[in-house]
Amino acid sequence: MEAIREQVRLPFSVAFEVVMQGIRIRFGRSLVTATGVVLGVAFLMSILSGQVIRQGVSHEAQLRTETKRMFSFLTAEMGPPKDQVIGVLQVGPLNEAEVRLIRTLKERGAKAINWAQLTGQGAAPPEVARLVTGTSVEEVAAEASSLLIMGQGSLPQLDWATLLASSAQATVGATQKQEVAEVAPGVPLVSLARELKPEEIEAQALEQKRSAFRNLWMTIISLVVTFICISNSLLMSVTERFKEIGTMKCLGALSSFVRRLFLIESSLIGLVGAVAGALVGLVFAIIGYGLTFGFPLVLSSLQWGAIAFYFVPCLAAGVGLSVMAALYPASFAARMVPGTALRTNI
Repeated sequence: MEAIREQVRLPFSVAFEVVMQGIRIRFGRSLVTATGVVLGVAFLMSILSGQVIRQGVSHEAQLRTETKRMFSFLTAEMGPPKDQVIGVLQVGPLNEAEVRLIRTLKERGAKAINWAQLTGQGAAPPEVARLVTGTSVEEVAAEASSLLIMGQGSLPQLDWATLLASSAQATVGATQKQEVAEVAPGVPLVSLARELKPEEIEAQALEQKRSAFRNLWMTIISLVVTFICISNSLLMSVTERFKEIGTMKCLGALSSFVRRLFLIESSLIGLVGAVAGALVGLVFAIIGYGLTFGFPLVLSSLQWGAIAFYFVPCLAAGVGLSVMAALYPASFAARMVPGTALRTNI
């Protein structure tokens, strides 16, 4: 009796050539499968790179928050600044938030900003000097709807009653914390730099946790949808190739070879989709934060080392999801009986 000959095992290069030919023939379906990987990985990369960008622009975000808070407190006391005269008394060096508050008041339509400085404070910063009208301390509150005390210095000893006599209304605000509650009898000092209360800090921490949970949940959902999309696409690919698989098996192809074809195809599609998705996610994050904080700031604050580090899990997620999604379709194709596959009509 003749011995059974050893079955021919085709090398990896042959399997790779067959896969590349199949991708070229079914390019549209391969593109649809890759698109699912691109979308899933892009969402993941946008979240990861967004965290890096958010850390880089955190100082800018804090400045904007502080400026917005001071502006809100001020308008709550005096109303909208449009067509109003505002007096500013500089008692010390200004910080960036105070400079931005002056700019915001001017952008919101303030009629005039009278600027006065205590002796020894020097000239106003260049970005402030072009927005204000210099005057003396005695006339800084003339016709003003409010008087702002700005700078890192203590409240000066002035005749506040006389100083505010010519103002439109007696509203005095301080952009930095002062020790006194009122500048004159019946004239309270409104603090625009209010410290957050414990319950507000707790609410912010809770909101950060909720935001992190939402991001995690949306990432998981997007990756699950990507997994289902790849599985469905590869199952359809198996269905379309019943006769092709049956022909290969009739010609001597082993089940392991058929399984290898689908795993190689899914790996290639996953790799290409992951690279494209990571790039799309990074660009989307840069555009999103760039429209909010400005592209020069976002690009200068990017930590490219961290971005490159996040590329690794994104590539691993894309390839890993593709391979896992292909396990069942590959096993299904490998178990097919040649005769059954050849009799199938699609």
